[in-house]
Amino acid sequence: MKNNVVIILWIFSQLVSAQQLAQNYLSNLPKFPDNGCAVTETNKNTFYQQIDRVIEAIELDIERIHKQQPPADQNQLLSTVSGGEAADEQLAQQKLMKDHGISSMDLKKIENMSEEELQEWGEKYVASNRGKHSQSSARNQYNINTELQDLQNRLSTYKEGWMKMQAEYEKKEKQAKTDLDLCLEIVLKNSPEPQYRGEACINQKVIDEYITKNEQRCNDNYCQAIAPLKKQMINKKWGELPQVLRLLSQIQTAQNNQVKEQTGLNLNASQSNELAALDLVKEFAGEMRNML
Repeated sequence: MKNNVVIILWIFSQLVSAQQLAQNYLSNLPKFPDNGCAVTETNKNTFYQQIDRVIEAIELDIERIHKQQPPADQNQLLSTVSGGEAADEQLAQQKLMKDHGISSMDLKKIENMSEEELQEWGEKYVASNRGKHSQSSARNQYNINTELQDLQNRLSTYKEGWMKMQAEYEKKEKQAKTDLDLCLEIVLKNSPEPQYRGEACINQKVIDEYITKNEQRCNDNYCQAIAPLKKQMINKKWGELPQVLRLLSQIQTAQNNQVKEQTGLNLNASQSNELAALDLVKEFAGEMRNML
């Protein structure tokens, strides 16, 4: 179980998300076109290239962070399971005695208890003064948990808003696609009848011009219906991302404080990385690319 706790603590340390680097990449993304229906192939390719450069740079930074992530940070935690076993055990015992009044002798007794004996001991433990957390520790835990819950609720509000916005877009896009298919079907149905001289169609050029002209009208109507929705969705998420990046950092700090209060390990002092924020900006850049 101790191994699991240490691994969890290390995972927490990996999620630390200072938002500065990610914010810089967010600022380097190209502006989404005001009218996606009027974008030329040249401008579209330029837009794609700018997006791709940002994504490539993010991927390089993610790779760099993975490589530069000091093994000492992980090993410092894992050493409490191997070479640092004695120090870790002493720290855990001090924490248990301070916050719970449980000594190493108590723990050894607990390990050898039957289920009935453990239940009886637990009832006595809760009823005793030793079973009560110190008032200060309990208050700190409550404040940290309250802050963390508030931050997570605020983050959930953003994510739920994005999911709702995406669902609404997909619903309208599906209807627009249905209208497009119907329009194209009508174009083919109303196209001029072929006229033949022998086996040759003598009015094929007229038919092709009619279909090309009217299919373009269908596609234009589809684009005009969808393009504003795309821009609205991109701009809303883009405007909210800085707050989300900041929330991620605040949540990690609160989680670190929670771990420190529970175990005495100060993860705020460990090297923080930006992987979570970089992944989020990279995902958003990909969404921008797919939307145009």
